[in-house]
Amino acid sequence: MRKIRNNLYQITLDLPFPFSNPSVSIYYIDGERPALIDSGFSGGETIRGINSQLNEIGRSLEDLSVIINTHEHIEHFGGNREIKEMSAASITASSKAAPMIEKYHTYINGVRNRVHTFDPEMKDFMNWYLDFNSTVDESPVDRVVDDGDVIDLGKTKLRVIETPGHAYGHVCLYDEERQILFTGDHIIGTGTTFVGFGWRELATKGITDILYSDDEHDNLSSYLDSLKRLSSLDLKLLLPGHGLPIETPYEKIEGDWEKKLARERMLLDLLSEEELSLDEIISRAYGKKTRPHLLRGSVLGYLARLNRAGKITVRIEENTLFVSLKRG
Repeated sequence: MRKIRNNLYQITLDLPFPFSNPSVSIYYIDGERPALIDSGFSGGETIRGINSQLNEIGRSLEDLSVIINTHEHIEHFGGNREIKEMSAASITASSKAAPMIEKYHTYINGVRNRVHTFDPEMKDFMNWYLDFNSTVDESPVDRVVDDGDVIDLGKTKLRVIETPGHAYGHVCLYDEERQILFTGDHIIGTGTTFVGFGWRELATKGITDILYSDDEHDNLSSYLDSLKRLSSLDLKLLLPGHGLPIETPYEKIEGDWEKKLARERMLLDLLSEEELSLDEIISRAYGKKTRPHLLRGSVLGYLARLNRAGKITVRIEENTLFVSLKRG
C-alpha cells in the first residue's frame, strides 16, 4: 500500500489474465464515508489482497461505505459484489457504465451468440476470453452519476467528469480542493491508454460496421476531446488505474495527446505511397504481431477516425480490408 495523502492510499493488485497491464491500482479514501475507487478483479485472491493492505493502516473492507467504479472493464468492477456483501457498501457508477456492470453475464452471453467470423484466426482467442469474462460477478449499482455530479464522502468531495474514449462509460473523479484527478484508464502510468476497438467489438462487428459506425463520435476523437477537457483543470497529481501516481499532470496529458496524433501521422505516411491491407498496416506500424487483437483494434480505431474525416479510401475484397490515402 502506498500513502498518497493523509487519508488517501493506493492499493496495487496483480491481475490474473494476459493481454493487459500486469497490475491494477485502486484507491482507498478514509474518512466519514470510507470509499474505494474501483474494486479490482473478482475472486478471493483479490479480496484478500485488498483486505490485507487495508489492515496495514488498521482498516478493513467491512468499514467501507462506498465503491466507485471508473468504468465497465472487469478489473475495475469485478470485486463489487463480494466487497458489497462484506461491507454493505453502496456502489456508484456512471449511467453509461452501470447497465453493463449490472448485467455483465447477459452482455457476455450476447457477445457469445454474435461472434463474427471476419477474422477466424482470432476466434479461439475470443471464445477463451468470453469464458474467462463469464467468471466475473455482476453487481447492482445503487447510484448512477453523470457529468458534473458530486460524490460527497464527507471531507472529500469528488466531481464526476465524463471521459469517453477508452470505454463508453468512463469517468474521471476530480478532488478539486486538493487538485487530484483519479483517471481510471483514461490516463495510465505505464505507457499510453488503449483506444480503439476492444475484443467485444472485434468479436461482434464486421469491418464495415466498425468503419462506418452511426455513432456520433469515434473512440479516438472522443478520447482526445476528453484529454483536452482534463487539461483545463487545476491539477497537481494524477492517480491512474494502472501504474504509479503522476506528479507532472500537464506534461503527461500533452505527451499522451501527442503520441496518439504522432501514430495517426505515421499511418498516413504509410498510406501515402501505396494501398495496404490491414495486416500490412499493422506489421509496418508495430512490427512483430504480439497481442494481435489489441493491435488490430488500435489500428481500426485510427482508421475509423481517418475514414470519418474523409482522409482515406477503404475497400473490402475477399474478406480483406484494403486502405489507401484519398487523393485530391
